[in-house]
Amino acid sequence: MNTLPSRFLDTSRRLAGRTAMRRKKYGIWHDITWQQYRERALEVAAALRASGLKPGDKVAIIGENGPEWLYIDMGTQLAGGVTVGIYTTNSREQCEYVVNHAECTFLFAENEEQIDKWLWFRDRAPQLRRVIYWDPKGLSGFSEPGTMTFDDFLALGRDQLPELGAKMEADTAGVNPDDLAILVYTSGTTGMPKGAMLTHANLTWVADAITSVDPELQIDEHDEVMSFLPLCHIFERIFSVYVHITAGYIVNFIESPDTVTENMREIAPTIGYAVPRIWEKYYSGVYIKMGEATRFKKLLYALAIKYSQDYAEVRLEGGKPRMAQTVMYYLAWFTVFRKLRERLGMQRMKVAFSAAAPISPDILRFFHGMGMNLVEGYGQTEGSGVTTGASVSAFRLGCVGRPVPGCEVRLADDGEILVKSPGVFRGYLKDEEETARALRDGWLHSGDIGEMDSDGYLRIVDRKKDIIITAGGKNIAPQYIENKLKFCPYINDAIVIGDRRKFLSALIVLDEENVMKYARDYKIAFATYSDLAGSEAMQELIGREVERVNKELARVEHVRAFRILPKKLYEEDGEVTPTMKVKRSFVNRMYGELIREMYGEG
Repeated sequence: MNTLPSRFLDTSRRLAGRTAMRRKKYGIWHDITWQQYRERALEVAAALRASGLKPGDKVAIIGENGPEWLYIDMGTQLAGGVTVGIYTTNSREQCEYVVNHAECTFLFAENEEQIDKWLWFRDRAPQLRRVIYWDPKGLSGFSEPGTMTFDDFLALGRDQLPELGAKMEADTAGVNPDDLAILVYTSGTTGMPKGAMLTHANLTWVADAITSVDPELQIDEHDEVMSFLPLCHIFERIFSVYVHITAGYIVNFIESPDTVTENMREIAPTIGYAVPRIWEKYYSGVYIKMGEATRFKKLLYALAIKYSQDYAEVRLEGGKPRMAQTVMYYLAWFTVFRKLRERLGMQRMKVAFSAAAPISPDILRFFHGMGMNLVEGYGQTEGSGVTTGASVSAFRLGCVGRPVPGCEVRLADDGEILVKSPGVFRGYLKDEEETARALRDGWLHSGDIGEMDSDGYLRIVDRKKDIIITAGGKNIAPQYIENKLKFCPYINDAIVIGDRRKFLSALIVLDEENVMKYARDYKIAFATYSDLAGSEAMQELIGREVERVNKELARVEHVRAFRILPKKLYEEDGEVTPTMKVKRSFVNRMYGELIREMYGEG
């Protein structure tokens, strides 16, 4: 079963009556069975075939996470097509680029907002046969040639299934594992996004690798996850689609990005996964909440943190805690962390994964201290999202685990991480030059600098292109310092500067929610975020945090100057990617005057 269609059909038949996914509408969670999932996907596939889709044709999807996304994705696979996800936050120009670069023949758009983007470039995308939308709100009376509602599209598929069903089943059996399955457009931190070509063999391998990375951890149909990261991104796609059709667990879709914490409490998933930014927000939320507690609760929490961190530190270093440490830890668990995990919706979470960017070891210590197995993994789109993974039983702080089964990792002379595995992609669509740069002699050149210990545990140093070389010739990894700064609940983002300069500096983005609460608590007058960012009180608060971090760093790593940016970083402004990675070169250009000011070059 090394193709997505065959794996999906097998699981959907085996678990036909079980719940495959849930969505919340009008305050009520609704179950969708594997049988219903299969029926909708087959209807999409039949409608695509009836509308002229040929094997290998590209089908674009732009919409928030939901059952429709999965129906379309899997229906495309059953019809022999290639799925191309587009971020909902992409501009109309970016949407046009992806649709035309991939030569998509079908476009599924969620709502009026996304349809408006298509209307802007429709005359420049004549290859699109049909545009289908699934949320008709605001589109009543909308009628353009080649468009139809998703419900009408499913009805077309139902009508065609008796005639096309048998042929599609036969075609599915004939899909080659090396056939192209999806295109994933990279975030584009340094330029236009590139279309990474991933095959059926790549994606079924990565699903098997995830489920086998920890022999002591059984992932099966009794588990639940919560889908809230963009489905265009390989990290979310792995759990919401590929491991889903392999293990058969339940995928729960959030109502909206604003209800993540509420939905987490309602669902209490057994498996968690998120980018570091999410885990940082959970930590800062707890920190701020405890600031509002009574003196007794603050004292109890402080003691619980101390004893749990001591216990976790010993465990994370592979040691055995002393009896007294164990007793104090379980006392802390019973009095503080048991209830805290319930309030966070994490009481059933047997394992949680952090990936897509480095996470601060301080955040890992915090969650392990409260008894949660938060482990770090490493991978990139070009390697199908997974290269190494830490397990609950084999975990080292500051490392991203060991290579997953079937994956080889070695370091080049300059420390660059090289990868060879069944998950390594076919290359970039229509870009032989970049493909040749990424794939050499069968090895994927990751662009990341790493270190590996004698037991095979990998540590990520930084992106190769982001390493800072100071005027004194010292090599500095900015991500390590930035993660230290972001551990502060009042700092949302930090960009360390200093290449070819005498010292390091930083651009700071405030955590709006937390600093506004701080301002209210300390009677600091403000009207807008910009007012706060420019206030003397914020300069002093962040100055104290920078000094605290400097005490934990080598002298050459000290941040000797900083500036608070007058606004948050937005994807729409080109400052961050859809997965919230900072576009360093863009930010450096945008705030060049502030940077020169820090170095007296104004």
